[in-house]
Amino acid sequence: MTETNQEDQRQMKVLIVEDEVNYADTLEMFVDNLGYEVVGIASNGKKAIDLFNEHGPDLVLMDINLDGELSGIDLARIFQGQRATPIIFITSFDDKETFGKAKQTGPYAYLIKPFEPETLQRSIELALQHAYADGEQVFENNEEVVLAKSCFFVKDRNKLIKIKLEEILWVEVEDKYCMLHTKDRKFTLRQSLKDLAEKLDPSIFVQTHRSFIVNASEIQDIDMSLFIVRINGAEVPLGRAHKDELVKRLQML
Repeated sequence: MTETNQEDQRQMKVLIVEDEVNYADTLEMFVDNLGYEVVGIASNGKKAIDLFNEHGPDLVLMDINLDGELSGIDLARIFQGQRATPIIFITSFDDKETFGKAKQTGPYAYLIKPFEPETLQRSIELALQHAYADGEQVFENNEEVVLAKSCFFVKDRNKLIKIKLEEILWVEVEDKYCMLHTKDRKFTLRQSLKDLAEKLDPSIFVQTHRSFIVNASEIQDIDMSLFIVRINGAEVPLGRAHKDELVKRLQML
């Protein structure tokens, strides 16, 4: 299994609900190797609910048959009632009745034991992409994004989409992804903000927050009291640590 490079941003948090100790340990190892954070392992419903409420995981790996009164399907209903969370069911039962009940909770994947590590990896990555990338294509940073002198060429299937640097309004980070906002579209890259910032012209782009870089020429106004930068009608946060640097960089009239 290929190990995912850990980004500078917050790791995606994964809760494992599994009552077989050996299998739970194996899942924890898989998730850790992928570069995600295991926030807890629960073998029963009560502990699973406690961990879910305490850590607010980004994804749950859920065994369907558990010790105690609550099944994995029951827990999925409870979790989804509290907060929409991608869930991947893991089970030894390959029957239509179980699948039908599980399907009603809207899982992102349904894996039958035993399965290959690569199957789990693909299921996790697809679930996180679909849940947190707003349906946008997620582009890998090495093979699918090429930087020319004044633009990005982003690979989308058999096309190379040209994004002029001056067309980028701002860049923001959400977990392991960087979102490039233009007036017409949002592009999602699987790349850290630090790596992306090294490819942006520092005479044009300036960091306003630990999770945001903006095109200085597109700034409409800056609210120093609310710590907000407005661009194209949108509000981008201005971190206190970055305010002075931003003011220095701007031409004050």
